[in-house]
Amino acid sequence: MTSRQWAEHESNGMKILITGACGFVGRHLINELTSHGHQVIGLDIGAPPSWLTAASFISANITDADALDKAVANVKPDACIHLAAWAFVPSGTSDPAKIFDINLAGTTHVLEAFRKTSPTARILFISTSHVYGMRARSAPIDEEELLGPDTFYAISKAAADQICLLYAKLYGMNVLVARPHNHIGPGQSPQFSIASFARQVAAIRNGAPPSMKVGNLDNHRDFTDVRDIARAYRLLIERGSPGKAYNIASGHEVRVGDVLSRLCELAEVNPDISRDAQFYRPTDENPTLNTRRIRNETGWAPIIPLDQTLKDILHQA
Repeated sequence: MTSRQWAEHESNGMKILITGACGFVGRHLINELTSHGHQVIGLDIGAPPSWLTAASFISANITDADALDKAVANVKPDACIHLAAWAFVPSGTSDPAKIFDINLAGTTHVLEAFRKTSPTARILFISTSHVYGMRARSAPIDEEELLGPDTFYAISKAAADQICLLYAKLYGMNVLVARPHNHIGPGQSPQFSIASFARQVAAIRNGAPPSMKVGNLDNHRDFTDVRDIARAYRLLIERGSPGKAYNIASGHEVRVGDVLSRLCELAEVNPDISRDAQFYRPTDENPTLNTRRIRNETGWAPIIPLDQTLKDILHQA
């Protein structure tokens, strides 16, 4: 489509297929898209979530190429935001074949389904900042930085990231890539550290014994509210340039232990904290991301302060 046609789509609303619609980000993204006039069709395994009607949901697994082909052919979406993935980094070491089947082969199935029946649709692949590797740099890195993934999860996402950009180059498809830093917010699985902290803190506030088990509190992370992330994805599917990758981050790092302390302050609890080897991950160095591209091209910037995010997480914990 021409730029003018896409501008008309933005004002009139697109029909957007969301893979991984039942996940943490899916709920917030669907709310963001529908509140801005877009029609959403969710795709995920199992039954439709409470935030989607059965008529707006397709039960399918991205590892099933035939099912994806049928879904895309039947729906004929204007766009797709591909969220579906194995996203919990530590568990990737237990089953590398499965993580590659979901993150790499699954993404290829999505691309092929669109190439066959909806080749002009816009596709936003959700990658990760992990594709750059968990090591410090002397300055914020932009999207042209060489990728250096160093876990099975990061390698699977980096490969899918590059395949998406190759489809844009080889086939002229309207594929673009988002590379977000860590995001947190209401509804996140307690597999993840901040959600786990919030659940334990909320339980103590409600009368549970005042003790907590945690992992490494010395890592520093750039946390963005999931609702700001969802807004970034909407702006990218509306305005982003095919064939490009976009870093997404708040630009502010915080020590994980300081986030825990703030959660305790907000809940007015003072627990005994002990380290548990089960949750411990070695100290690493997160690269700082240059987000100039998404800010300049879409006008995006994070607007929800960390304190508000933590209050909302606690409220739902």
